[in-house]
Amino acid sequence: MKEHGPLGENMQPAPVASAWPKRILITGIALALIGLTTLTFIMGSIGDYYDPRETSEHSVEFGETTGPIELSSGCWVVNIEDSAKDYTITYQLIENGEVAGDVDEGCRTDFQAQTADVDFVTVTELDIDEKSEVLVKITCESDDGCENPVLFTNGDAVIGSMMMDPWLLITAGLCCVGFIFVPLGWLLISINRGHANKVHISQNQIVSAMQPLENQRPAEQEILTTDQLYKLVRGEVPEEREQVSSVPSPFANADTRVKKPVASKEGGSINKASSFTHENPPTDESWKSWDES
Repeated sequence: MKEHGPLGENMQPAPVASAWPKRILITGIALALIGLTTLTFIMGSIGDYYDPRETSEHSVEFGETTGPIELSSGCWVVNIEDSAKDYTITYQLIENGEVAGDVDEGCRTDFQAQTADVDFVTVTELDIDEKSEVLVKITCESDDGCENPVLFTNGDAVIGSMMMDPWLLITAGLCCVGFIFVPLGWLLISINRGHANKVHISQNQIVSAMQPLENQRPAEQEILTTDQLYKLVRGEVPEEREQVSSVPSPFANADTRVKKPVASKEGGSINKASSFTHENPPTDESWKSWDES
């Protein structure tokens, strides 16, 4: 049978810790790993965005007879492979077939030429407010130099295209969500552990507090003998065994132990019943004196 005592009523089972913190932590680790793995595969395509040979829209070579090039609005970065010390380049706006002035330079863009196999030199940045025609003139200071073409790249357009790359967005999303879930899951696990430890400590305190009460419970009643059970079945109250204290008195000249009072052998009224009847009346006249008195 289950015991229903004060200790059993106060003790409550520790709450089961939620599995969601571990799930969030595992999901975050998995997403971060998938994102980093995907990033290794698309590193080559991301590098192409910073290669002027792949992203440049116009290319002008020294000695080439060409007309004006058409540049859309944006910050155009002019790059030359290896070195540009022998190049002297001018940029002029063309309006209605005539030179309208020089192009403004010195704009800012996040695009910067970076490749693993070739070094590119940034000559200048052209600030184009609106779609315009630009006449490019190249002068070389050495007879055998200026062999590399001048590359024109719209830095703003390249960065915008890279930010809208679907694979890059997916990879960045996986990494960001993973890096958020990992600390969040770890934080929730730490909170659950602290709560579980608090419940365990509280239950230990309850057990410690209830132990004295459990020890103060009265001793169990003595088991009845066969004779006592027999008398109890017949309706007789079994005699209880008197517990006699065997603790000696603390005083040498006095007995302080509780003693059972001795039952008196005689009891009842002091008057005795008369033995005279109608058939056996008294022989003397004593009854008359009693009646007169």
